[in-house]
Amino acid sequence: MAFRVTDQGVINNRLAWINDSRDNLNRFEQQIATGRRFSQASEDPNDATRVLRSDLRLQRVAQFERNGDNANLWISTADEALQTAARDLARGRTIAVQSANDTLELVERQALATDIRSLAAGLRTVANTKVSGRAIFAGTANTDEAYDATGTYTGDNSAVTRSIDTSETVAVSSNGPDVFGPSNPGDPLNGTVFEMMEALADAIELGDNATIRAGIEAIDVATSRVGVAQGKVGAVMQQLEAAATRHSGERIGIETQVAKLRDVDIAEAVVRLRSAEVSYEATLSATARALGRSLLDFLA
Repeated sequence: MAFRVTDQGVINNRLAWINDSRDNLNRFEQQIATGRRFSQASEDPNDATRVLRSDLRLQRVAQFERNGDNANLWISTADEALQTAARDLARGRTIAVQSANDTLELVERQALATDIRSLAAGLRTVANTKVSGRAIFAGTANTDEAYDATGTYTGDNSAVTRSIDTSETVAVSSNGPDVFGPSNPGDPLNGTVFEMMEALADAIELGDNATIRAGIEAIDVATSRVGVAQGKVGAVMQQLEAAATRHSGERIGIETQVAKLRDVDIAEAVVRLRSAEVSYEATLSATARALGRSLLDFLA
């Protein structure tokens, strides 16, 4: 059974071919202009979905990296503060050993006591070290100082944490008593480092060698406590470094995968664009010949 193709049908078919050729031409032009294989998810739903998931993970990785940078700031600050505390305690021990000497004159003992009190004040400053206005040895307490002017702890026993991966967090703060000792006004040599150093200074002024020797032992205990804190800080530093390395590798891998899915091969796109141009021009030419009939063609 034969079907008669009307002129309008021919025209519609030719116009559809022209539109398809023009769409291909526009698509390749857009790919070259944007550098992307697709600009809308509907153009390639499968790859677009994979790119979206990758982008979401990249955002998470970027957030973890920012958290890690902030954690590094807290931890590096704590490390410097603890190093200073360790040096001050070492200096205090040297002075205490020097002062346990019956031949020292009062003026000499007073000078050594002044040095000890200066170290005590320096240690209190160290204990009030801050990051972005927050005391790093005050736990989670939102306070300007971990220790007030009287040496009283104003923080809490919790820890500020930072999330550095989906199921990994690190503590970036410490509570003062764990580092600088608990307050003990009744037995200052077994109290905070500030109380202990003040008591030691008094003993040096008085020439109380028994208390000075006890003070030396107390400094050793305080130094050990600071050393433990330094060990914890060092462990967190290693954890942050490992996380940073892991995130860097993951980010590069995801970015490479996304580039393969989304970015266009310019050289290939140029070839396709040229092919589309030839196809478009050929379609226009063929359509012009097919529809270029006059009334005489029908009368022939």
